[in-house]
Amino acid sequence: MNKRTIFLLLLVSLLIVIGAALWASSSPDGLEWVAEKLGFIDKAQAWHSLMTDYSVPFIKNTVLSTITAGIVGLLLVFGLFKGISLILKRR
Repeated sequence: MNKRTIFLLLLVSLLIVIGAALWASSSPDGLEWVAEKLGFIDKAQAWHSLMTDYSVPFIKNTVLSTITAGIVGLLLVFGLFKGISLILKRR
């Protein structure tokens, strides 16, 4: 793939992340909903992460926080696959 194609794929991916963040629901996901209904949500062990619940803790605007978390995740995945492709290309 040439650099222009990679740039376009990254741009389209960023637009998808932003669009998905705008339509993201604040309701619990399916697993969390079932845990609440069946009464074992209080037994769940919380994971401590940098972006819990798809948000960045120091950004108070929820939509902007979700968009930022999505972009960071996208860039991490893109970088990981780019690094893997460079390693495989050398072999």
